[in-house]
Amino acid sequence: MKCEHPSLYAALLVGVLVNVLLRSQTAYWCRAGVAAALVCAPVLAVVGALFAVSWRQGATPLLRLLFALLLAGTSVLELLRLWNLTQRLYPGAVTQLALCLLVLLPILYLRRVSAISQTAYVVLCLLCIATAGMLLSVFPRLHITNLQNAALIWPDFADAARDQLTLYPEYLLPALWPEPQKRGRHTLLAGVALGFDVTIHAMLELFYGAAMPLRADPLHAAARCGALSVFTRMEWLQLILWVMAVTIKLALYFYAMTRLLGGEARQENAAANLGPFCVLLPTVCPLLRGLDVDAALRWRSAFTWGFVLLAWIGGAAAWLCQKFRRCS
Repeated sequence: MKCEHPSLYAALLVGVLVNVLLRSQTAYWCRAGVAAALVCAPVLAVVGALFAVSWRQGATPLLRLLFALLLAGTSVLELLRLWNLTQRLYPGAVTQLALCLLVLLPILYLRRVSAISQTAYVVLCLLCIATAGMLLSVFPRLHITNLQNAALIWPDFADAARDQLTLYPEYLLPALWPEPQKRGRHTLLAGVALGFDVTIHAMLELFYGAAMPLRADPLHAAARCGALSVFTRMEWLQLILWVMAVTIKLALYFYAMTRLLGGEARQENAAANLGPFCVLLPTVCPLLRGLDVDAALRWRSAFTWGFVLLAWIGGAAAWLCQKFRRCS
């Protein structure tokens, strides 16, 4: 029996973990990241909660359109990031069109919230198993002496805070879900994401030492050096896992876009028409093949912060208007 309001927490969690696992370079030292996370996690949780309140107060057509454009642009960037990673790790293994089809065709099945929710839990478990296996594989090569003991300076903390305050759409999406879905575990999403990010940075610092900032795709390079070498001998399984994770991420974005552009569905678990999005993306990605994805992701974060600020202003204005009407 399908739940009327299935939980999308696992899909959101897969989305924020993918942002960590598919990054091309590390961003900060472990000690600076721990200190920054103690501040950034509550900040991101408060930002998401205030956005949800503002969205309920004043979700204008302009804000809906801007949110949909944000999700559409992020979807393109996610596909391009996966494509660039694939070309660096497995040169010539798969074409861009084939990779787009691998990611987008399963989305045609994920038209219901229940399908996204159930598949996300499976992918989340596989990601956890793969990450645990990778940690076990590289454990003999982790050395405590690789931890940097030099005194941290202000730019170190600033770099960590700048990276951790990247505002991903996953922090804002709970504002679109039914009222019960806007509370509870979603407030812990930022804490879980930053905790995982700091843990991965700590492992990479123990592995690489002072050379960590210089390594490209450090997580995948470390996995290939593991004692079990499982990521070298099972490259296609690793690629399929990344494709499944990005598929969940994009399915969540597409479903949110249908709600933003087509209005609220009568039933939360009603099937959504995701086909147009799956057709549009393979035609856009080849046009942006030479795009600097890392720079574009930074601009995406700046646009997201501006969008959130605009939503706050709109929500505050709508709340004031309601107060004036009641008083008059």
